[in-house]
Amino acid sequence: MSTDATLEDDPGIHFEAEDSEPEQVSLPPRPIMDDEMDITPMIDLTFLLLIFFILTSKMTGEKTYDVPPAKNGSSVSSKICVTLLVTRGDTPIVARADGSVFAEDPEQQAAEIEEYLLLELESGRKTEVLIRAEGNVTSGQMKKVKQVVSEILEEGKMLNIAVSESS
Repeated sequence: MSTDATLEDDPGIHFEAEDSEPEQVSLPPRPIMDDEMDITPMIDLTFLLLIFFILTSKMTGEKTYDVPPAKNGSSVSSKICVTLLVTRGDTPIVARADGSVFAEDPEQQAAEIEEYLLLELESGRKTEVLIRAEGNVTSGQMKKVKQVVSEILEEGKMLNIAVSESS
């Protein structure tokens, strides 16, 4: 072997020519994006939260509390009350305790109620007014009757309202 040998002559080393083009590296194709969102993780999270709250909550009944009796819910004696019965209609149908009905015209009805209440209250036997309404009477209809009665009542006279359930 001569000492003048170059690296190019060595069979273990390969050189490429400088003029050759570099090889192109190809990447794997990208997966096509789906238009729909995958909600599986959200469903998993929901069930995990549900399981957590079921396991950590106490399965005991609610505490009971002693409720004080109502201050304004006492019984009213019908002997000392002028009673008006109210049933539902286009205009509230108002009747006396004996069942006789006042006029249907709102203005005439108000005048008749006023006359009836004044007559009963001035007799001295009755000191309070009781409006007894059926359960299906609307609050607007009750307001009309209550307004007529309120205009007549003197200060210090009681206005009681009772509602009976419809059957």
